[in-house]
Amino acid sequence: MTTASTTIGLFDSGFGGLTVAREVRRQMPSANIEYYGDSGRAPYGPRTREEIVRMTRQCVDFLATKNVDLIIIACNTATAAALDELSGAYSFPVIGVIGAGAEAAVATTRNNKVGVIATQFTIESEAHKNAIQKLHPEINVIGKACPSFSPLVEAGKAESPEAERDAKEYLSVYKDSGIDTLVFGCTHYPLLHDVVRRNVPSGVTFVDPAVETVKQARAVLSERRTLTAAHKQACSCSGKDEHGQHTECSCKAPTYNFYTSGDPIHFERFGSQFFGVPTGRVKKVTLE
Repeated sequence: MTTASTTIGLFDSGFGGLTVAREVRRQMPSANIEYYGDSGRAPYGPRTREEIVRMTRQCVDFLATKNVDLIIIACNTATAAALDELSGAYSFPVIGVIGAGAEAAVATTRNNKVGVIATQFTIESEAHKNAIQKLHPEINVIGKACPSFSPLVEAGKAESPEAERDAKEYLSVYKDSGIDTLVFGCTHYPLLHDVVRRNVPSGVTFVDPAVETVKQARAVLSERRTLTAAHKQACSCSGKDEHGQHTECSCKAPTYNFYTSGDPIHFERFGSQFFGVPTGRVKKVTLE
């Protein structure tokens, strides 16, 4: 009998969403992954809402052809612009990364002062601020656009003099702000962790929404019985997480497929670093 495995689709404007894909691999080690990185049209941050919604729909439509059980919009800018419009438009769940980041920020802050760094569009949308204050209205949210961060990561310059210079400029807003929590409001930004750490006050706790986003994906799939059914079909083990819930086991080797609208060789070189294991051959797919 052919067994069924859970397949997670993810897309981002480039490499950044691989930080979420890596977390899928950690929390759901037998899940198949279909990943689309729209590097050829990056960055999304300076674009209009209409452009971002159109491109997001194209990416989700492409992944929908891969027999996915759930899609994660692993891009804060696309989540802010398009999630509300797309979340109910498909036969499978589509989730974003902003809600999970907001929940983690509320749970982390001790003094109700939270910073958010993100693209220009995401900051101007106030998506993180609204999500955080919906959960806890008393929290003061200080957002800062960091427009060069994503292009620097895409260019493989996360640890460059340019990154250090721009981080010093952007993050100076937090020097005397009193924040105790900083949300990486773009999935590229965890790749700048060390640079950001050197340029914010000591003691500030970073929030990477990837962990909570994948927990949310697991919860959604479990509710729909997709994850549980796949687990039972794939093997007979009884792996459980710390809450006693079934997790995806590692008995069956998963498949990972990567696609990009940019340079597949460049994507393979840097993407493997961010994903944590070699991506293998990356296929060039242009969406228009």
